[in-house]
Amino acid sequence: MLGIYEKRQFSDGEKVWLGRYKNLVNVLHWHFEAEIIRIVKGSAKIKIGNSVFEAKKGDCFFCTGEELHYIIGKKDSEIDIAIFDEKLYPETIGNLSLFSPKLPSCIPVKDYFSSIKKELNEKGPFYREAVNNKMENLIIDIFRKCEFDKNERKTSFHKALITKINNEYSFITFEDAVSYSGYSASHFSKIFKAFTGMTFSEYLNVIKIENAIILLRENLTMTSISQKCGFSTIRNFNRVFKKITGYPPLSLPFDFTIDTGLRISDAEFFDPTDEASILM
Repeated sequence: MLGIYEKRQFSDGEKVWLGRYKNLVNVLHWHFEAEIIRIVKGSAKIKIGNSVFEAKKGDCFFCTGEELHYIIGKKDSEIDIAIFDEKLYPETIGNLSLFSPKLPSCIPVKDYFSSIKKELNEKGPFYREAVNNKMENLIIDIFRKCEFDKNERKTSFHKALITKINNEYSFITFEDAVSYSGYSASHFSKIFKAFTGMTFSEYLNVIKIENAIILLRENLTMTSISQKCGFSTIRNFNRVFKKITGYPPLSLPFDFTIDTGLRISDAEFFDPTDEASILM
C-alpha cells in the first residue's frame, strides 16, 4: 500500500481545520501537519505509524506531521478530525514524540474541539489567534498527561529530502540519499519504506517514469528520454515503464497519469478521503 502525500488547504489564513465525518474511510497517507482524531460515534480501525487500533466511541489519537496513517470508520460511525500547522507546537515541546498515539481519557479533547469549532464558525474578532491559543493549550495538555520521548523526534523525510530526490531523480543514488539523511544505510531503508510505502529504488523509479511521461509528450526519442530520466539502457527503461504504468512507452494513453509519487513543491490538492465519506 502506498503512502500518498496530502497537501492541506487551510482557508482565510487559518492554521487549524476541524471537521466531523460520517462513515469516514481514507487511504494510507501523510501530511506535514499534525492531526488529532476523536471517535464521536461507533467504531473505526485506525493505523498511525506502526500501530493499529480498533477504536471505539470516546477514543482519541494524536498523529504527528509526516506520519503515515489511515482511518476506516465502520458503518454509521462519526469521527472528528482536527488538522493543524505544527508551528502551533509550543517551543518547549518542539519535536518531542509521544510513546503512544492513543490519548488517555483524562484529556478533554471533546471540550477543546467544541470551543475551537465555535470560534471557527463565528469568526469573531481575533478568532484566528483564539483558535491557535486553544490548540496550543490542547497540545500542552496532551504532553503534560502523556508519556513522551525526551529525545527530539528526528526525521529526514521532510520537504528538503523529498524535494531533493524529486529534483535530482536522473542522477541521485541510494548512497547520496543515505548521506543526506544522516542515517545508516539499513536504518534509512527501514524508515524510508515505512514513510513512503516504497523502497528507495521503487520510489525513484516512480519519479523517473512520471518525468518520462512528460517528456514523451514533447516528442523526444526514446533514447533521449531514457537518458534524461537516468536509465542506463533502453531495455531497462522500457521494462520499468511498463511495470509502473502497465503500458509500453509508445502505447501509453495520452491522458494517463501516475499518482504514486510524493509530490511536494508543486503538489496539487489531494484528499485521501473516500467519496462515500460524508463531511457533516
